[in-house]
Amino acid sequence: MDDKLKHWTALASHYIGEHFDHCKPLLDKDYQGMHPLVRFVSTQLYLSCHFSTESSLLLLRQGQEWDSEIINRSIIEGVVKYIFMLQGTEDEVLEKVNEYWEVLPSYSSVKRSDRVSSLLETVNSDDLHNWKSLEDLKLTESDIDSIRDGTNKQQRKLLEQKWSFSTIIQGFSKSGDKSLEPLVHLAYNFGMSSHLIHKDGDGVAMVWERCTRDSVRQNAVKLSHIARAISDLCTFAEVRSIILHQCCGEKYDFTDNLRESYSSLFSELKSAFEDFNKVEYGT
Repeated sequence: MDDKLKHWTALASHYIGEHFDHCKPLLDKDYQGMHPLVRFVSTQLYLSCHFSTESSLLLLRQGQEWDSEIINRSIIEGVVKYIFMLQGTEDEVLEKVNEYWEVLPSYSSVKRSDRVSSLLETVNSDDLHNWKSLEDLKLTESDIDSIRDGTNKQQRKLLEQKWSFSTIIQGFSKSGDKSLEPLVHLAYNFGMSSHLIHKDGDGVAMVWERCTRDSVRQNAVKLSHIARAISDLCTFAEVRSIILHQCCGEKYDFTDNLRESYSSLFSELKSAFEDFNKVEYGT
């Protein structure tokens, strides 16, 4: 199994890397085809998803599929936000970029300040000098008023909800855009992986149940699980490429050629799914 995982993840890393190479000119600081702020912010999100993908592949290479799922959840959310950010007119995109990069983080800074204030109230005054790094996060009342800029709690909550994963994919499903509607299926893995993040009974039980299977079933489901994760990561890289090129008005026919070039990888991943179904269900 180890050799197979090394082979799969190595090929996937190259596949995702080739997508990055095609996108790199559009991510470059000197690229003129996007508003500078849109290019900068969307590039940071693109890169974050790309680097997290490489981290996930390292875990999958070691057979750590459950921990990989935790990272993959953040990638799913990042990709969905990336798509959402770059959809719409130039003005709409710029507005969403500002919300994502400026407005929502400023709201978070107020909540962070409140948490810091509550924490520091429990610290002995003689030890406060050791908490300087946190104390620096506290905001003044004037800072908070400036951030809120006349908005009320309901307005701020609505903006936060606008950027939530569930709200975004629900919007995709109702958009009438046939390329976006299927993204609603991401909600299943997104929800299941949340159990792993929160270490709740469902999450711990999923891992435990896997360990109770006989070796043949364990091997089949483990390979299928890892194959599905690798396939997803490759698809997410492809989606990022397509969305970026669409936003920039550039052709992206290279994506079909890349799929064909790595057809052996995708064929092996598909075989792992089929092998699992044969072992588990006899089909």
